[in-house]
Amino acid sequence: MTPLNLLLVEDDDIDAMEFKRAIRKCNVEIQEMRICKYAEEAILTLESWIPTCIFIDYQLPKTNGLELLKKIKKIAPKLPVIVLTSQGDERIAVEMMKAGAMEYFPKAEINAEKLTKTFHTMSQMFEVEKEREVAQKELAEKEEFIQKVAQLSPNIIYVIDIENWTNIFHNHQISEILGYNDNEPLPENVFAFSRLIDHQDLLTFRKHYNYIRHNLKDGEVIEKEFRLKHKNESDVWIITREVPFKRNDDGEVLEVLGTAIDITSRKLVEKELIQAKKDAEEAARIKSDFLSTMSHEIRTPMNAIIGFTDLLLTSNLPEEHLQYLNTIKYSADNLMVILNDILDFSKIEAGKFSLEDFEFDLREKIGHLYRTFEFKAKEKGIRLSFDIDDKMPAILIGDAYRLNQIMVNLIGNALKFTSEGYVNISILVEKEYSDKVDLKICVKDSGIGISNDKLSLIFDSFSQAHNNDATKFFGGTGLGLSITRKITELMQGEITAESELGTGSTFCVKLTFRKGNSVPARDILDTNIPFSLKGYSVIVAEDILANQLLLKHLLKRWEADFVICDNGQEVLETLQLRNFDLILMDLQMPVMDGVTTMKAIRNSFPHLSKVPVVAFTADTFAQTSQEIIDCKFQDFITKPFRIDELTTVIGKLLNL
Repeated sequence: MTPLNLLLVEDDDIDAMEFKRAIRKCNVEIQEMRICKYAEEAILTLESWIPTCIFIDYQLPKTNGLELLKKIKKIAPKLPVIVLTSQGDERIAVEMMKAGAMEYFPKAEINAEKLTKTFHTMSQMFEVEKEREVAQKELAEKEEFIQKVAQLSPNIIYVIDIENWTNIFHNHQISEILGYNDNEPLPENVFAFSRLIDHQDLLTFRKHYNYIRHNLKDGEVIEKEFRLKHKNESDVWIITREVPFKRNDDGEVLEVLGTAIDITSRKLVEKELIQAKKDAEEAARIKSDFLSTMSHEIRTPMNAIIGFTDLLLTSNLPEEHLQYLNTIKYSADNLMVILNDILDFSKIEAGKFSLEDFEFDLREKIGHLYRTFEFKAKEKGIRLSFDIDDKMPAILIGDAYRLNQIMVNLIGNALKFTSEGYVNISILVEKEYSDKVDLKICVKDSGIGISNDKLSLIFDSFSQAHNNDATKFFGGTGLGLSITRKITELMQGEITAESELGTGSTFCVKLTFRKGNSVPARDILDTNIPFSLKGYSVIVAEDILANQLLLKHLLKRWEADFVICDNGQEVLETLQLRNFDLILMDLQMPVMDGVTTMKAIRNSFPHLSKVPVVAFTADTFAQTSQEIIDCKFQDFITKPFRIDELTTVIGKLLNL
């Protein structure tokens, strides 16, 4: 026990001596003991010295112990005071204890043993009080820490009673977010729907808290986005994360603890992105509609021009007239190359560019390419040569049409920019596997070449590497190489270019194809057997007179039994009278278009379900339309069509 300092207030010297004698016999260490005879003297002593405890006589001159006790408690409220009296009045003892006395002793009962017990009790009280003060300090520090965390947190922190819809706690962040000052209180009941919740979210709020009240488990976190009303009536978006905080006697959630952050800026960005997406989709739609219309309007007359030119080239005309026709065909083909470049580029951008997968003979395709460019090369006096690796498999599997498109672009470019010398095409088997081959196709020319600073730009859209004068001289859209690169990448390949200004260029494409096992059917026009539809009946839906004439000439040549209709309504009326073996259906016609007609055929003429229907369209985007896909056409022919393309499709569908 810590040494004690005692103060005795006693006016009787004999009683004071007896008290000191009892103190000396106690089993405690006394550091200092002072004796005052009067209450005024005791009060003055306490101004400069605070003892461990005070013993006061109840009977004092001019006053009593109760009055002195009250004064002591004002000076030192926690100081233990023990009252001594020569009387045994319990009423006085009660009053003294009420006033704050620790103990009340009759003087006759004072002895060393009793004082020792009192001092030990007092020591225990001191320890308890000390521990209480430490605990109280720690509690205050924790409360201050929690309050500091809550107030300094960048997030809104709150506790609400979802049964009574009242706010229990919230930090000041919600005030700042909603535009209220620190000294400006929020509207009463912060989470009252009528004041701070956006009226469009009232029902959402109620459903949200009703779900929490009856379904949310302890420890489970639920997130939700809401709108609050700013002081200026604007919307403030928040995202909340809430957990059950208190339940009622029935186990239902009574209070929730939540955090929230302001996501208004994010919502504004999302809104801008959504609008930008809508604008982009609308622009893409307008672009697609324009390209579709342009495709139809240009391809429809081109179909007649190219078709009739092909027919006339097979007739016995004077050589001079055939040269005129070849010039018309060459010009029409050039126009179609430009149109196809633009449409293919748009398809790739729109993600509607698809690849085919079928068997083909690469050597045969090379033969077609040579015949295609032979006239142009001879006309310019350029040596055109093809070198094919002996290890090339007889049959490959892949998209021969897109491979042909790549090579046509590269060879056409090489011939365009070469005035003398050569254009050489080499096809090497770089690596051979059991089921596939890696090919390297290089087109090398002795043309004008490309400067180093322009070489990196040649694959950009609508870009040409040559100077303005050369561009004006040679022409072109600047799309060929861009489309070539995009098609190559879609085929999982790569394209590179090497060039030096004035010495020529080399373009190399690396592609992988699977090996084929069978020999594909040869193109019908390459055989000696003439194409014939004798014994077959064909109904044609076509509104353009020139195209009607072209199909009429072809069907007559092929000895088909045919009927040509101006629109879909005429087709339906004719089908009610007789059946046909083949239907050729233009998609865009007056009165009734091809799609509407096809739906009517599928619904009203079930007996024609096995009759093949070929869709004719000048819209290269038509095949990607879901409405047209649902019509289940057996095949598509894009205008302007080649005669060999039409015969191939018909032959396949009729098993000719």
